[in-house]
Amino acid sequence: VESAMWSVSQYMCNSIVAGKALKPLAVDCMTYIEQMQMLKADFTYHMSLPFAQGVLNLLGDAEDPLKLSGSAMVEEDFLAMIESSGGQFWSSLHLQIFKSMMCSFFGDFEQGAKLALERGDVYEKKNGSP
Repeated sequence: VESAMWSVSQYMCNSIVAGKALKPLAVDCMTYIEQMQMLKADFTYHMSLPFAQGVLNLLGDAEDPLKLSGSAMVEEDFLAMIESSGGQFWSSLHLQIFKSMMCSFFGDFEQGAKLALERGDVYEKKNGSP
């Protein structure tokens, strides 16, 4: 099950980059998020939430498109979950990745660059310098 959910998560991420139409992708994302939750695939579920909400933001699901809060997740709750779980590294990284993408899509390049640098710092602390 975990391998299947991992594949689905990668499909969601790659579909955005590949230019899949957003409305059908949003339907897919919400379907897969629900399945991940139902199947208790917590790792892929938490990693996929920022991408699903980002797709929804691109469709106007959030008051502030740079904040990943809407139908799929609430950014503050997600951050609290990461903090309470000892800092789920990959979930945190995916949140920052998609927030950076949102900054690019909506023209806040300064904030996007800042997030990219923070993401690099977090990765280096976890894994060391390449």
